[in-house]
Amino acid sequence: MQQGIGWPLHLNVAEGHEALMRLSEKLENQQSCEITTPAGITFNIRNPPNTRFSPWSDGCGVRVHNILPRDTGRWRMTATSGNHSITGWSEVHVTASVTSDTEGPISLVDGSTNTIVGLTSLNNSYCLVTQPFSETTLIPGQCKVTLDRTNRAVQGRWSAILGVPGRVAELRIDRNVIVEGERLDVGFVRDTQNHNIHLYCNILHTEKNITFCRFQKTTETSGLNVRDGLSDGRYSYYGDGFFKRHCGLTIESATSADYGTWRCTIGVQERVGNVIHQRTPMQALITVSEQQAPMIRRQLTSDRSGSEDEMRTVFVEDNTSLTLMCRADASLKYCWFQHPNGSQYTPVERQVQGENLQSGDCGITFAHASQNDSGVWTCHMGYRYQLGIEIMQDMKVRVTGALAANKQEVQTEIGGTATLYCHTSNGPRPLDYCRFLAPNFVGISLDASVTAENAILNRYYFTPGRELSHGDCSLTINPVTADDLGHWFCAALLHDQIVESKDTILLHKDSHRMPAFQASLIGASVGIAFLGIVFVGVLWYKKGWQIPWPTSLRRFSSRTETSSMQINRVSGITSTGRRGSNSTTSSNEIDGQP
Repeated sequence: MQQGIGWPLHLNVAEGHEALMRLSEKLENQQSCEITTPAGITFNIRNPPNTRFSPWSDGCGVRVHNILPRDTGRWRMTATSGNHSITGWSEVHVTASVTSDTEGPISLVDGSTNTIVGLTSLNNSYCLVTQPFSETTLIPGQCKVTLDRTNRAVQGRWSAILGVPGRVAELRIDRNVIVEGERLDVGFVRDTQNHNIHLYCNILHTEKNITFCRFQKTTETSGLNVRDGLSDGRYSYYGDGFFKRHCGLTIESATSADYGTWRCTIGVQERVGNVIHQRTPMQALITVSEQQAPMIRRQLTSDRSGSEDEMRTVFVEDNTSLTLMCRADASLKYCWFQHPNGSQYTPVERQVQGENLQSGDCGITFAHASQNDSGVWTCHMGYRYQLGIEIMQDMKVRVTGALAANKQEVQTEIGGTATLYCHTSNGPRPLDYCRFLAPNFVGISLDASVTAENAILNRYYFTPGRELSHGDCSLTINPVTADDLGHWFCAALLHDQIVESKDTILLHKDSHRMPAFQASLIGASVGIAFLGIVFVGVLWYKKGWQIPWPTSLRRFSSRTETSSMQINRVSGITSTGRRGSNSTTSSNEIDGQP
């Protein structure tokens, strides 16, 4: 009962603040109020031992100024009136003075769900939290925020205003929140002392576990299975172990053949509840250069081909999905596609069968293709490890029917060989039959069994290396005759369709090429004419014949010769004078006459 009349019963107060304590009940005609400190010192509040203590309230109470850690403990208060007295006490806890929160940044994983963000470890009563681009939220109790799904929009500086026990003024803290996405940290380290190269491909910011680690040079068909503590004397594991999500390879005594681009592949699994799920392997490219600057992967150049013959063509059936893919020789930071009409599209990163920006792959899929999508598309790619000009790849899109001609125009020459090739759009699909219709309306049905040895009409046969089962309908003509020039039709029935598909091909002579016999004839004619001119010139020179110049030109030539002779004579006389009397040079000799 006595404890119950001390107020407050428990008091938390920060060092340097003031503590206010009193009895919750009053005595009539109170004569004295004695205070006993935790150190056992007792004094009348009307006559305190120093200025740190002063009366508080109109009953029995005390104000403790500039409270110190030694003031922690039980404070007893006793009020007396005649022969009657009442006693109560308060438990005081003095905490260290808090002026700021020095905790570091908060790191979150992108895409995680139901993430609890604790902004401070201080014992606060409430807090007002302000997120970037968000309203202020009042949170009672501990300053914790639960995010339904973490994304990069919450990244930045968070502010919190705390109500801290024992402190009257609120405390403001700022925390920097960083959202890290699961990614691969890739690169290589050159050990020049031992002539080794260390390639690393580590997973950061993930809860997934590594199941395998594989390295393959892109120019090779097979790779290396790398595991913790495993080595064959030339290739060894590099890193701190699978349990730390490290996948690495050491190439000992590296040679020039070890430089180039390597592809690392990491198998991963993830626990969801009590079930372990195998996830899509992660891939990345590492370009190991012989130069000392490992961050320079390559000189960025525009990798565009202006030739339609070298440009890749994508065939897609009208009103079906269109997928475009491009690939770089190093890891990418971003990519985007430019439509033939100039529109720009940035795809969401693909991770199908390990294809992603980290492995140098860029892809985009449109649900429905139309004729408006036909034309030249450009894929723009930005390297992850070097700034500069984007690398570009052009590709031609043709929106066709189920069967499409690989080239709608084929150039040839009489007596030569020509191939007319049609195939299924949207990838290989089996055909039930294949036929062609010639410009002279001769129909030809054939498959891979029709070869050059048993050619139809001794010159039509199915192109070797192609199959109906792969969607190929292809005709080779050898030799080409004049009857073959013109528009051809290729037609086929896809195995899963009931309507025949067809396309047209124009076979025409190459106007830029000259037949061999004609070129030989012109060459021989030019040669004979040149030899004739040379012969006439030599004969003319030996006979001493004069060139029949026009009259005006002959007069000009005569005047020029006379002037030249006069100059020569003057020059000769001067020369004679310098030579002295022994010189016998005559004017006739100077003029060149005998």
